[in-house]
Amino acid sequence: MDDEIKKVLSELRDMKNLFHRVIEIIPRFNITDPKIIPYGLKPHTRSVSWIVEQVIVQQAKYNRKYLDIKDV
Repeated sequence: MDDEIKKVLSELRDMKNLFHRVIEIIPRFNITDPKIIPYGLKPHTRSVSWIVEQVIVQQAKYNRKYLDIKDV
């Protein structure tokens, strides 16, 4: 059981580090700037939290080579 806990904690640290690397890429931005949201916003956009999620996901996808990740 200890090995499983260590593995989960290690993976959580990796995810936290990745999240911080993505956040460092994102500057202050205009919500309609295609450099920030290269794939655009869907028509059903309803909340600021959804928009923030889209910025994070799209920047991670767009910068996946730099972040050394396969998929988001």
